Amino acid sequence: MKKEKGDSCFLLLFSLLILTVLLIGCKANTVSEAPPAPPEETGEEESIIEEEEPEPPGEPSPFTGLPVAEIFNRPYAIIVENLPQARPQSGLSAAEIVYEVPVEGYITRFLAFFISPYEDDIGPVRSARPYLAYIAKEYDGILAHCGYSIHTEAVLKAINAKHIDERFNSLYFKRIKSRNMPHNLYTTLSRLAVGAEKFNYLQGSSPAPAFSFVERDVPEHIVSSISITFSNQNHVEYRWNSGNTYTRFNDGSLFIDANYGEAVEVKNIIIQFVQARTFTDEGHLEITLTGEGNGLLFSGGTVEEIKWEKNGYEEKTRFIGTGGQEIQVLPGNTWIHLVPQSGKVEWSLN
Repeated sequence: MKKEKGDSCFLLLFSLLILTVLLIGCKANTVSEAPPAPPEETGEEESIIEEEEPEPPGEPSPFTGLPVAEIFNRPYAIIVENLPQARPQSGLSAAEIVYEVPVEGYITRFLAFFISPYEDDIGPVRSARPYLAYIAKEYDGILAHCGYSIHTEAVLKAINAKHIDERFNSLYFKRIKSRNMPHNLYTTLSRLAVGAEKFNYLQGSSPAPAFSFVERDVPEHIVSSISITFSNQNHVEYRWNSGNTYTRFNDGSLFIDANYGEAVEVKNIIIQFVQARTFTDEGHLEITLTGEGNGLLFSGGTVEEIKWEKNGYEEKTRFIGTGGQEIQVLPGNTWIHLVPQSGKVEWSLN
């Protein structure tokens, strides 16, 4: 019996040993499935790009052909002086159309037109002349000035001009302390708008396009410089630049806009030769704006001989090209220079 019991114990222990070996072997041959590897980090955060809707470009300006956010019912026409003490002026680089005209001594004065909003200062503002009033009336503009010369008051009344004179409406102008009088009078379009509303000048419809606008390629040979001599005391030069516009110089110095500290650049330059004569002891000029005459158009590096005609003060001046049609200009600002017959205009090709 004892032998049988020992044999049974032995067999039992042997069986357990075999089972243990088999379990260990199975465990050793079992490969656990590794968890999936996390995605590699690229170092770049994924972002959702939301496509912004483009803002409406606005309507083309009737004065520049470029899109603007707003077009006034009528433009503001601001008289800005050009004596050396007035330089650098403010706001001229933003004006859509600028007239440069001679006054006493054939020193020039500017008539700057704004048909769309502009927030910065404009000036220095100076007094009106009869021919400046006529030009402002041609565009149905609101003339901003400080006083006027002899005979101008009668013209303003005769043509029923819309105008704001600082002498009686100082609220719409301001004087700055950094300059001496009378070269320190400035205004803004927002100030003038308050006065224009008070005088009921804002009623009306947007003006018709001042020019026909067209894009054109720059020619192989360009007009690289333009020289305008109003008198021995006033010489203007334009030089072609890399932006395909003309940079202005006055009496040999770069012509700066004080609002930005940068040179004034002009896209289109019109020369309108006019009859001018001195008719007072103070040197006031009479300039003939009606009838017809010769002129020049500099635009996009080209020059074209043109003619101008105006049948009456109530009518618009027409600039006629060599083909007998009204001129076409590049989109952008235009400066019109009324040069006396005694003046001189020269240019060079490159």
